[in-house]
Amino acid sequence: MRNLDEVFKEALLDDYGGVLDDKGVEARIVLTVKIVRDRESGLVEILNTAKGGEYYKEITEDEYKIFTEKGWRYGVYVVYLSNCRLKLDMLEVRINEHMNDKVRNTIDALQERRKTILNNYTKIKLKLNQTQDEQLH
Repeated sequence: MRNLDEVFKEALLDDYGGVLDDKGVEARIVLTVKIVRDRESGLVEILNTAKGGEYYKEITEDEYKIFTEKGWRYGVYVVYLSNCRLKLDMLEVRINEHMNDKVRNTIDALQERRKTILNNYTKIKLKLNQTQDEQLH
């Protein structure tokens, strides 16, 4: 089991991560997950950038557990896939609402968005499975 400092160090080594350092913090972002370490206190926080609107939401305790047990990239994949599932659920509702309107352009656009999210979901799910296999060997 890792502590949050170790998870942060993994994020620093992740070549795919975007660097978001600022005066008071060191931060990295991959997909929809941002990890931040306060330079003064050393406090590490992981945020879900797909939730919260103007201010990102901190991940749940269960999600923190995944990061500490499985590592940075594995946790990123799990949070990202969860975000995709939420978006797909919302799109399904909107598609069903517009089916009654018979507004073809709107339905086509929503279905195209759903297709894009499903493609991304599948790609990341494969990466998650590969990461899981690597951890077993």
